[in-house]
Amino acid sequence: MADVAELPVDDKPEENKEDEQGGLEDEDEQLTLKSGGQNPESFEISRKCAELSKFVTTILEGDQDATSIEIRQVPPKTLEHVITYLKHHKGKEPDPLPCPVRSIHMAQIVSDKWDATWIDAFDKKTIFEIILAANYMDIKSLLHLGCAKIATLIKQLDQKEINRIIEEEEKYRREHAQNDDAKTEEKDDKQ
Repeated sequence: MADVAELPVDDKPEENKEDEQGGLEDEDEQLTLKSGGQNPESFEISRKCAELSKFVTTILEGDQDATSIEIRQVPPKTLEHVITYLKHHKGKEPDPLPCPVRSIHMAQIVSDKWDATWIDAFDKKTIFEIILAANYMDIKSLLHLGCAKIATLIKQLDQKEINRIIEEEEKYRREHAQNDDAKTEEKDDKQ
C-alpha cells in the first residue's frame, strides 16, 4: 500500500494549470465608481461585483473599455454603502424577498443573514438614501431590501403614529409648495 505522500496530488501538466488561471483576470478587472456631491470620492470594485447594477452594466455594454463611471446622483457615503453591498454579493442576485413583508425582524425575511445585519445597522435617513441610490443605479435586490426594512419599521408603529407622520409630511409639502410659488412669482415680477 502506498503512502499518501507518494500519491500524485495533481496529474495535470504545468501548462494547463496556467491556462486555467488566465481566465481570472476578466473577473478581477477593476472598475472605478465616482460619487457625486460636493466632495466626490472614487471607489474601486470588480466588474463582476458591479454587475448587480443595471446602470453600470448598461454603461459597460455601450463602452466595454470603460474603467471609470461617474454616478453624480449618489453622494460618497451612500455610494460607499452600496459598494459594500455589491462586494458582499459578488454579482450574484440574492433570493427575492417575500411580499408582503410578514415580520418586523429582517433576519426572518432575508435568506442571507448578512443582509439583515447590514441594513439593520443604518438609521432611517441612511436607509432612504440607500433606497434612492439603489433606484438610480438600478439595483433591484438592494432597492427591495431597503423597502423591506422600511416596511418592518412601519409595521412597528400604531395607527396614530403613522397618521402623525403623514400629517407632518403633508404640512412640509404644503409649506414648500407655497415657498416655491412665491419664488416663481418673484422671478416673473423681475422679468
